[in-house]
Amino acid sequence: MLYRLQIPFLLCCWIGLSTNAHACSVPVFRYAVEHWPPDVYEALVLHRGKLSETDKAVTDHLLARSPKNPRPNLTVQISDLDLPDSAPARQLWENLGSPSLPRLIVRPNPRAGLTWLNLSLPLTQESAELLENSPARTEIVKRIANEDSVVWVLLESGNKTADADAMKVLNARLAYLLSVLKLPELSAADIANGLVSVGADGLKLRFSSLSVSRTDPKESIFVQTLLGLESDLKDIDEPMVFPVFGQGRALMPMVGKGINNSMIDAAAIFLVGKCSCEVKDENPGADLLITANWVEMVKRQAAGALMAAAKPETNSPPAQLVPELVTFSGDTKPDTPPPVTGTPSRFQIAIPLCALLLGGILIMLRKHTSNP
Repeated sequence: MLYRLQIPFLLCCWIGLSTNAHACSVPVFRYAVEHWPPDVYEALVLHRGKLSETDKAVTDHLLARSPKNPRPNLTVQISDLDLPDSAPARQLWENLGSPSLPRLIVRPNPRAGLTWLNLSLPLTQESAELLENSPARTEIVKRIANEDSVVWVLLESGNKTADADAMKVLNARLAYLLSVLKLPELSAADIANGLVSVGADGLKLRFSSLSVSRTDPKESIFVQTLLGLESDLKDIDEPMVFPVFGQGRALMPMVGKGINNSMIDAAAIFLVGKCSCEVKDENPGADLLITANWVEMVKRQAAGALMAAAKPETNSPPAQLVPELVTFSGDTKPDTPPPVTGTPSRFQIAIPLCALLLGGILIMLRKHTSNP
């Protein structure tokens, strides 16, 4: 539960720091795409004795690397539990209930602190393919490559009414935010220093939403990873929203009644605001297991921005000023947002938002201390 304190606490820090004249002018979502490579997950192949030809083929597939085929952020280690130097792997295997061998155990990088997240799979080609990709993760990469700023992933609860209500609230608020939020003005120094590879004309603000079913077998690894971002999420049967941005990084989720305008606003303002802290590990969120060639994607986006800038000007409005909302399900139309009288300044947003967030922190801390 303490992970949920990251968002309000660091957002309050961002509100204060982002007004600093020395802060980076690049929005968090864009800085993350260009400068925050994802942490690597660890895959352990556990076995006893010699691997069969079939098992070896699966292991070779996981180890294969090719410049032409992007690979997930995953390292692979092979451990024979009969060997003396395999004591740590053997202990892990026993802690997981000594499942049948050979076994594939996948866990986040230890520095992520997600010690409870261990995916246990039989060593099969199907397991390897589920690890590497899924329709939802492919769609997320596609949207970020097409310059979506944030993909808001709704992990369904299975309660159709609750899931539909959550998606309706999310889509309506995203449409509203796109009508009032403005991107920071990029400084010439940040562009010259390589903090961003696209200029102001190439920087876009786009939100989209994506529904994922907990019971979809093709998404089993993705679902387990999302539910593993906090130790207790797997026990909660409510809809959850994970903002995904950068190179497959997710903020901690909004859950159930927490999927509301205030929390959506807080996440959106943080991600669209200036990147006041450029060190990834000092920002909220955790990296997902995902397959993409992020370096090449950023190069393509930069090249596309240069080509667009070289085209003659037309009378059409700049693309970044046209709000766009893309919904994956296609069956929910956002409500018409309330009328807006002018775009609020950061201070107008920050004062009530910071008060709200600080109040939330106090409530969560009180609950945490009263339930040790």
